[in-house]
Amino acid sequence: MKKGIYRRLAISGIKKNKQIYFPYLLSGTVMVMVFYILAFLAASDMVHNLRGGEALTSLLICGEALIGVFSFPFLFYTSSSLMRKRKKEFGLYNILGMNKGNILVSLIWETLITYGIVIFTGIFFGVLFSKIAELGLVNIMEEEINYHIYIEWKAIVTALVLYAGIYFFIFLNIMRQIHQNNPIELLHSEAAGERPPKSRWVLAAAGLALIAGAYVWAVQIENPREALMQLMVIAGVVIIGTYLLFIAGSVFLCGWLKKRKHYYYQTAHFVTVSSLSYRMKRNGASLASICILATVILVALVGTAGFYTGVDDIIERHYPYDLGIIIETGKAEWEESGRTYQAEIEVVLKDTNAKVSEAIEVHEVGIDAPIENGVLDLSVDVYQNAPEEGNVQEWNKYLENYVCVRILSLEDYNRLCNTSEELKDDEVFLAGGKQSAKVRSIRNWDGSEYAVKKTVKQMPELSAFELYGSYSDLMMDYMVLVVPDLNRLWGSFDASAWSAKNQVLCFWEYGVKLAEERDRQLAIGDACEERVRELAEEEEVLTSTYYTKAEKWARMKSLAGGVLFLALAISMVFVFVATLIMYYKQISEGYEDQRQFSIMRKIGMTRKEIRRSINSQMLTVFFLPLVVAGIHLTFALPGIYQVLKASVLDNRLLLYRVAAVSFILFAAAYALVYLITTRTYIKIVNREPIQ
Repeated sequence: MKKGIYRRLAISGIKKNKQIYFPYLLSGTVMVMVFYILAFLAASDMVHNLRGGEALTSLLICGEALIGVFSFPFLFYTSSSLMRKRKKEFGLYNILGMNKGNILVSLIWETLITYGIVIFTGIFFGVLFSKIAELGLVNIMEEEINYHIYIEWKAIVTALVLYAGIYFFIFLNIMRQIHQNNPIELLHSEAAGERPPKSRWVLAAAGLALIAGAYVWAVQIENPREALMQLMVIAGVVIIGTYLLFIAGSVFLCGWLKKRKHYYYQTAHFVTVSSLSYRMKRNGASLASICILATVILVALVGTAGFYTGVDDIIERHYPYDLGIIIETGKAEWEESGRTYQAEIEVVLKDTNAKVSEAIEVHEVGIDAPIENGVLDLSVDVYQNAPEEGNVQEWNKYLENYVCVRILSLEDYNRLCNTSEELKDDEVFLAGGKQSAKVRSIRNWDGSEYAVKKTVKQMPELSAFELYGSYSDLMMDYMVLVVPDLNRLWGSFDASAWSAKNQVLCFWEYGVKLAEERDRQLAIGDACEERVRELAEEEEVLTSTYYTKAEKWARMKSLAGGVLFLALAISMVFVFVATLIMYYKQISEGYEDQRQFSIMRKIGMTRKEIRRSINSQMLTVFFLPLVVAGIHLTFALPGIYQVLKASVLDNRLLLYRVAAVSFILFAAAYALVYLITTRTYIKIVNREPIQ
């Protein structure tokens, strides 16, 4: 053949099929762009040097890998949608004299041109938007911005190699399809119908049963530590159930509607149901894919946006003071160690001219104890009859009657909560705790008992309570026991009578509130932390935990901002995927329906009736996945709440608000995509088909 004919043929094929080729090129460009941006951010020194930057970098590397892996099936899907339309063209080439070897050379050129366009434009826009993404990420975390612009060459090389491999496998897949079909089959590939699956109602019922079972399981999730793993299993069940429901359910629905004569024999509904029946299996699969993608997007956005918006709530709850230290020590060293640390911190505060608005010093004791017959028994050794280590299920069952108790003196409670509670020598009261109402008396370590005067809701602002209590609360209820004299109660404890593994935690806590800006708090906090570390090496204490609220806030904001940014980037890709599925569905079905609507116009069906029929079909087809995705999200919320609770965010109302806003915004974007793709479909079916 004439030199250069294959290259010109490839370019001509792309130009003539620009309506379906443009989304294909665009999808590849977006994948390369997002991959480069995430790789750029993962290698960014600015991101790495942020507080919490190590964790953020790890998240971005995971996101980069996820986009790379996801690109493979996604680009395969878009290429398959493209080839479905082009098979007829290749069949015609074959009949006109081009053998499969000639078509192979033409496709090599098409693949090379496609790869070149995708990789060049993807990296170009990736470089263009990478700095904007970096500035946006840093701005989310409210850190200082560096406007230095540079290119991450390693990310470019990785993208070149990765997507070269993907497009090579796509080329092999296309050749396989052409090799397995003869010219006549290629010519009529678009007109090939589908057989409905057998046992339609059985499959539909199975899908409904799987989804219903997953919903019941999801709303019963109560253990935050196991919530994420359970949600992943539930997601797998829901995905299978959704595909069964949409594929078999659409078949069952079409059959049921056809039997309803008053509904079926109407202009709009007749065409809609007939069209759905013709491609019911393919419709069900694509609609299920859209539904699953919509659900994944919504769950990711709700979870990450809920975490990000709840950062301030987390920090305020768990770090009530601007800087503080918690020492876990033995009974004998309780007073001495605390005084030493307090003196050192006060010296640093004085040297840095810190403006102290409030300072507190508190002693606390922590223990896990069972509630039996209304008695909270502090004398029981939790390890006495405990199951073997590592047996999580047995431990969870064993700890069902146990609660996490924090013991505080009446004087400290009144000072912290600004109350004026009173107790007799043989009385105590409980604060917080779901099971506190069940407790009528307390049995001390020496067997003496105290009557529970009352239960109150107000919990003291103490970091030790929140940091240690919240962790225990993932398995057990958590309550505060307020006693008249902590030393008298504590004096009866004999550690030698307990197993070596048991832990009765002795806490000394010192907290300071500062009337300073956040940057000053960070500087003061760093100076205090340096001195605390030196002292911890000299003093013999079990553990010491120092914190600066501003530093914890920065790290948490960094982590939450990074997770949110990653979720937004991946959600953007998934939205794009869903959009392309809808677009290719409209394009392919538009060309399939051209002849059908042409015949209907010739026998008297008006354009207004055609539009009404199309709108009926589009509304039925495309808003069903959105509705089902909304239902999936609703039942997933209890599980998402438990996952966030494991991340120390316990704010159910905030989560529901975020869910409502996320669904409304996504529904608006979905409706916009629906309008755009429907217009494309209408334009195609209103044309006269080429004979």
